[in-house]
Amino acid sequence: MAVIRLPCLGNRVRYSFSILKILLINTKLSMGGSSMSQETEKGISLTGKDIMPSTSSERTMSAVAYFILWVGIAVQLVTPITAAQLYPALSPAQIIIACILGNLIVAVLLTLLGDIGVRYGIPYAVYIRACFGYLGTHIPALIRAIPAIFWFGFQTWMGAYALNTIMEMLTGYSNLTLLIIIFGAVQIINTAMGMEAITKFEWLASPSILIIGIILQVYIMKENHITFGEIFSKGGEGGISLGYGVVVMMGTYITMALNAPDFTRFLKTKFESSETNWWKINKGSFWAHIFGLIGSMLLFTIIGLTSGVATGTWNPIDAMVQTMGQDNPLLLIVCLAFVILAQWSTNISANLLPPGYIIVNLFPRKISFAKGAIIAGVIGLLIQPWNYADYVPQILLAITATLAPIVGIMFTDYYLLRKRQLNISELYKVNGQYKYWNNVNPAAIISYIPAGLSVFLLPDYGFFSALLISGILYYSLMKYWICKIYDQPEITNSTVIVQEVNHKL
Repeated sequence: MAVIRLPCLGNRVRYSFSILKILLINTKLSMGGSSMSQETEKGISLTGKDIMPSTSSERTMSAVAYFILWVGIAVQLVTPITAAQLYPALSPAQIIIACILGNLIVAVLLTLLGDIGVRYGIPYAVYIRACFGYLGTHIPALIRAIPAIFWFGFQTWMGAYALNTIMEMLTGYSNLTLLIIIFGAVQIINTAMGMEAITKFEWLASPSILIIGIILQVYIMKENHITFGEIFSKGGEGGISLGYGVVVMMGTYITMALNAPDFTRFLKTKFESSETNWWKINKGSFWAHIFGLIGSMLLFTIIGLTSGVATGTWNPIDAMVQTMGQDNPLLLIVCLAFVILAQWSTNISANLLPPGYIIVNLFPRKISFAKGAIIAGVIGLLIQPWNYADYVPQILLAITATLAPIVGIMFTDYYLLRKRQLNISELYKVNGQYKYWNNVNPAAIISYIPAGLSVFLLPDYGFFSALLISGILYYSLMKYWICKIYDQPEITNSTVIVQEVNHKL
């Protein structure tokens, strides 16, 4: 399938510079004026209504709704594309093993880091201040935002491609550029309406996607006269290792492990605010991650393998058209509608919500979540990521490599150093305990660099090397250097009142 460019978006660089100019103007405004509050005097703004700890009234998502949300997040076309592109270097059986192992690791990390949101009600962009400092936080935040914005544009293209196929079948008219813009705008509006609107859409989309996905799998096997036995009897040609496959599969949602608090902060909780038992606090999110993520990813990996083995193409839309042809137009339209719903349900929650919060964190007093989501969505379309559709596994590997050190730093900071204790009020104070050196924590920066570079030495297992190196370095530097200069009461056991958010409904 040829990669399609959008000539009408040829001025995307100029538009990108316009957006950058607006951001710089906002920064300049936030730094001026002696009459400004303490939060903006020094060019730092740390408070805004969309990034404050969630209250009991805002925690409206049940464990079942959270499971449905994760089904909606996980059902998207990057997974079948990845599975089809890993074959035949890896055998179908190896790809299934890589899918299960990779997503099991992600599910565990989601639950571990999601504890921050369940217990304290704060988003990722706020918690990371404890690790990187009040200004340093923008480094890992932007590293997290880039892949989400990339995937928003990519998956919008996939959905618009399906829409264009339907329109061409029914009318003979084709305009992919127009449909990319329209489909992107609809998703941006849906996300800008907030978490409640996102959750309601997932309740509609997720069951439909799963049912149609199963029907699609059965139909492809029937029309191509292929069985599971024949699929899994295929061998791999080699050239890449199983470890590479695991890391690639992790790349799809390792991004979500970082900003798990963005979602778990809206979960209903019935435990006392003084509750510390990890399992009681997180069992609901754990099962949602295990079944919602792994189950959905496994189904879509099998669909990708089946279509790849049967048709020889990695593009699921082309595989549908090739399999069904013009003989089953109604079924083809239903399956293409499934593609549209899958991209929509993933994009609004996984690819627009996280960068929306990150952009809010840059200018919390000037940009609302709705505006942040709009900015992220527009950038995602302007950069035209569909031009790199032939390199999905390599992109996922790069994403895993850049984010793994941050995961290691977050886990070490929250669990090994602070023992799950946070001074919430200090996260919102300009001159609070997380100021470190010029509002940047040197321990986090120093730990990130060699950990990220280690990925190039061991690309097949880069995630694990980066995770360990960043964690070990960060622990050592914080414990034996930073905490001796910049007191961190949660770590040094000094007298501190650790503020909890009242979760009781």
